[in-house]
Amino acid sequence: MDVLQYTAFNQQVEYQKQIREKEDCYRTIVTEKVGTSGGGGGFSKALEWICEIEPCLLWKPVNVDSVPGVPKYWDCIPEGSGWTGGTTVCDPTGYYRCGYNCTWCVPSGVTCARFQLWGAGGGSGSARSYADSPFGSTGAYASAIIPVTPGECYCMCSGCAYCCYSTAGGRGRIPGCPSYVRGPGFCYFCAEGGEGTLQSWIAVQGKCSPWKMSTACCSESGGCLCEEGHHMCNSQVCAICQGPICFLPGSMYNGCITCPSKYTPEGLDENSIVYGIRGIWPTMCYDTNRYGWNRHAPIKGWEMCSQCQWTWSSGNCCSFQCSAWQSSCLRIPAAGGFPTHMWGSDGACADAGRMGMVCVQYK
Repeated sequence: MDVLQYTAFNQQVEYQKQIREKEDCYRTIVTEKVGTSGGGGGFSKALEWICEIEPCLLWKPVNVDSVPGVPKYWDCIPEGSGWTGGTTVCDPTGYYRCGYNCTWCVPSGVTCARFQLWGAGGGSGSARSYADSPFGSTGAYASAIIPVTPGECYCMCSGCAYCCYSTAGGRGRIPGCPSYVRGPGFCYFCAEGGEGTLQSWIAVQGKCSPWKMSTACCSESGGCLCEEGHHMCNSQVCAICQGPICFLPGSMYNGCITCPSKYTPEGLDENSIVYGIRGIWPTMCYDTNRYGWNRHAPIKGWEMCSQCQWTWSSGNCCSFQCSAWQSSCLRIPAAGGFPTHMWGSDGACADAGRMGMVCVQYK
């Protein structure tokens, strides 16, 4: 290690120390502020989310990599109770991929509402010859509980996935559109749609060969990404070494709560912040025979039924045939498009992601 590297290393150590000290100071100040107030006790849950849970989920949103199950920490998002009514905004056409919007006005006597957002899912890609295109990325999820006033109105928009299906020879993959809510008490409250190109997926791993479908610790294994991240070219494939490629984070959720009452010592509670889960890429693995499996990522609210696993050994699968419109596959908000597998055929169409959704509950 030369002098410059040694100096840079020491600076990083010092910066990390300063960050830890400021974090401890922030925790102490917040505890002193809210400790004597009636509503502040609940803010400790929000603080735990901000400082401990959210940083973990941002980089590892799914802590279940082997057997499908409910991911750890997802149940830490407050759900509220005593809801007396609600409404849902999503694609009513039966195609399961289009966007929709409406304006909701707070009914008389209602003082509290919970808004949940699911961004539209990302599409899969077509494939030709010996190639594969895995499940699309899921849309992000966001949740917030805020005080509301009768007569106030909110614009609620559920994101569109894509209204067409990519054909063989296409380039790139289609990302989903965001779902959002605009109205009193919110600032940029949205859940982004699922990501598109496979290059975004592999880039998240932070490895030195972003053109290969592989793990970070074995970056030269796997098939090459072709057609701008549309699919994997497997004509000379080698196995995903030290696989599988685990669930990885994708699109983000955003926003903050701007209700003035939420930022007083009496108003601070667990519902003073926006909670969320990033969009998620699937997990997959295959060997040198091009045999493998691919599992769709879990979605908040449909944690179990969304983790469908598809296994292949030969033959062809046109994902368009497994679209939510053509079949009953993944008729779930925020789901990604179904995979495509080609075993020497000329090509097959891709699948669109699934629609976004907005849900409001009130009391």
